[in-house]
Order: sequence, then C-alpha cells, then structure tokens
Amino acid sequence: MELPLSCAGLASAVLAQPCPLIFLDTAAILDILRVPFRHELQVDIVGSAVGIVDDAVTDPRRVWLVTSANVIHEFDDSRQYVREELDARLRDINLAMGRISNIARLVFPERRIGAFDLPELKLEHRIQGIVDKLVDSILVFRGSVTCIGRARDRLWAGLPPASRAKQEFKDCEIFEEFLELLSLLRTQGFEAPAIFVTPNKDDYGPPPDGHPRIFADLSALGASYAANLSWARSLIRPRTK
Repeated sequence: MELPLSCAGLASAVLAQPCPLIFLDTAAILDILRVPFRHELQVDIVGSAVGIVDDAVTDPRRVWLVTSANVIHEFDDSRQYVREELDARLRDINLAMGRISNIARLVFPERRIGAFDLPELKLEHRIQGIVDKLVDSILVFRGSVTCIGRARDRLWAGLPPASRAKQEFKDCEIFEEFLELLSLLRTQGFEAPAIFVTPNKDDYGPPPDGHPRIFADLSALGASYAANLSWARSLIRPRTK
C-alpha cells in the first residue's frame, strides 16, 4: 500500500472529482470476514462491499472510499486472527452439514440427498479476496497533529466514542481525523454526501443517529452515520446508479 496522503492532499483529490465519500472504521472492514459466522450481520454486507469497490475504481469514480492510517494499522493487527476465526468456523459448519446430510440419507432413504461441500467452494478465499480488493481501493490519509489534541480533549471529557468508564483514545483520534477531513472539504465547497461507517454501537451509540454528541458532530458537517457497508451504500445508491 502507498504511503498515507496528508489530509489536505486527500481533500484536493476529492475536490477535483466530487462524489459521495465513505469513511470506514476498522470493524466495518473486518465485519466482511465475519458475515458467514455472525448471524447478527446482514448477508448483503458482502455484496455491498463488491458494489462499493466497483463504484470506487470505475472511471469516473462514483464514490470515494477513504480511511485513516490508524484504521489500516488496526486492521493489519487484527486481520489474521479474524481470518483464522473464519476458517475455523467454516470448517465446523462443513462438518455439521456433512453430518446432517448423512443422517438425512438414513432417515429419508427414498430421497436423493446430495452433499454440499464448503471446502470445494473455497468460500473463505473468495471472501478474503473481496476484503483485499476493498482495502486496495481505499485511499488512506493521516490526520494532522491537531487530531491528537482533539482526541485527548474528547477522551478527558468522556465524550463518545470514549466515556468516563472506557478510555478509547485511538477511536477518538480516528473520529477526529474523519471530522478534520470533512471540515476541510466542506469549507472548500464539497457538497456530496459523507458517511462515517462503524458497527461499534457500544461506543458511538445505536444507529441511525448514534450518541447525541456523535449525532451533533456529524450533523454539523452534514455527515451521516451508518452501521455497515450495506447501510452506507443504501444512502448513496440513488446517486451511483
């Protein structure tokens, strides 16, 4: 991956070709790998990831897919663990499906019951490939040192995504980086939709609005809060047809 852009450098690129902007946090990317084994995650998150990548790499592009260097570092630290979890869960599912198929053949001898072999599909490789393409299509930037100070202030005040009981400096810094980028864009006439995507409702509050302070910070810049890629895409889909 190329070196991160400066906030001003990314803003210049976006302003040269204005279209909807989607900022992904770490969990929003990792959740693509978790869809097969976490029932609370929407299945169409995977399809939405494919669609958003298409929108990001087409010429002219239909969406800006961005994140900060902090997110990429967190993703790199967690990626292997989640991949191994995906592999293990799919192995368990395949064993269970094979066992059920064998029992069904005994219970229903008059019916032809075929086998469904997940290893043959190599589903985990396909999903990992989708994540790789998504990450490759993201433009990465690094916020200014001002974000660190603002994140520290947010942390000390116990403002979401931090709280008095939960110290979340890195999440605060990532959120401030998004706000810094969008503030810079808005002051230079950028009017397209901007969406902050995170499934972390414990720290950011329940969607669609989130914690009142998160809602206030995003609303002040005309931004939206989405819990996953499927939701984010639905907010821009009329503009990307």
